Amino acid sequence: MIRLLAATVCLLLLGSESQASDVVLRMIRAYGGTNEVLPPVVILNAEKSGDLGSASVTVEFDVSSSAIPNVYARIIHCTADWTPDEGSFLTDVNNRTTVIDWKLAPERSNYSRYRGMFTLPNQQTSIRFSGNWLVRIHDVETDSLLGETRFFAVDTRATIRMNFMSDFYEPRYRVSGTAYTIETLVQDVTARLLTTNLHTVVLYRNHRWFDPFIASERLRSVRNPGVIGADVLGMVQGGKIFRLSRIPAQNEYRVLDLTNPGRFPSTGQPIPIGLSDIRRNGMFTERADDGAMISRAVAGANDEFIPIEFLLDPTPGRASPEDIFVSGSFNNWRPDRNWMMYFDEEKRLYRLRQWIRRGRHNYLYAGGRLSADSDEALDITYEEFEGNTAMANNTFIAFAYYRELDYGGYDGIVAVGLGTMYGNK
Repeated sequence: MIRLLAATVCLLLLGSESQASDVVLRMIRAYGGTNEVLPPVVILNAEKSGDLGSASVTVEFDVSSSAIPNVYARIIHCTADWTPDEGSFLTDVNNRTTVIDWKLAPERSNYSRYRGMFTLPNQQTSIRFSGNWLVRIHDVETDSLLGETRFFAVDTRATIRMNFMSDFYEPRYRVSGTAYTIETLVQDVTARLLTTNLHTVVLYRNHRWFDPFIASERLRSVRNPGVIGADVLGMVQGGKIFRLSRIPAQNEYRVLDLTNPGRFPSTGQPIPIGLSDIRRNGMFTERADDGAMISRAVAGANDEFIPIEFLLDPTPGRASPEDIFVSGSFNNWRPDRNWMMYFDEEKRLYRLRQWIRRGRHNYLYAGGRLSADSDEALDITYEEFEGNTAMANNTFIAFAYYRELDYGGYDGIVAVGLGTMYGNK
């Protein structure tokens, strides 16, 4: 591991001619502490960390570059719906870090050359406020944004209890209409938080930090996907209840395990996943990893990206009327144009070739539409090829937001909890 300050890199570049940067970010992720299966949650009052949060988060990012890149990471405080705060107290432009541990990819690697890793907070950055935080990686040479990830900071002042109930919704395709209603009870023994300032609860399926379900008294413009309903029930049972209804159960994740170089050798040629994937109609045979990527079993000599060909058989039937994407832990469950499949008329298969980092990944096939403006996948549904089943045991994580009045006002997180339809994992 090489510890290198950006200032040192700048010194090495003095005297050379200015040239355009060739840095390209390939992948970025954040996780709790040093455990890649933990959610990226920092507990600010460490004595109340429990089993869910950590004292820090780790950020990893892989880049293609001709030399160790000259980058910095800036952290930005956001509202409950991830809108960056504009107040100078909350979003300090100097709250950034250049202390990054760099790791060199195997010599044969030509898709990604370096991996940067750092923890937050560190000697250069502080997390003074609870709430949502963006981590943005910038190229020093051009100040361009290379990529971003998310983490949460919690000042534990209340408790959360999640109650799951069976529900139904109207699916877009002919699959099971099984859904959940999740009631999140936020309790504060002092009762000081149980006012209109305790305004929002946001749910996420574990590790899918770009797919929030929001119940709020303040965020009136927020729309949940599909037919999901949201209500705030007010003061009940010594707490405040936030209800989200008609959340599709979805399905257990598919698993792509690239840890074995014998099965997936580093030839530089696209390797098919094997037999083409098929519709599951709600059935599955293997438990997944709750949406996480697990790379700890990968030896350093094989720690690289390899080209993989995803194959999906839509039989019975023809090509979908929707755009089809691959969504998983390798792209932060956030598919875009680069992860859209094409239908091979000759082979009657959907196909996609992409570079995937070695590790054990979870993924699903998603239907939706490609945005012409942002190249993002919109109106995502997993019904057509994955089905929907109550047997899926995905963990939901809930965050409770309180409108703090200091520093011009901001959305702080005062409680975090998790649960599944079948109890805690």
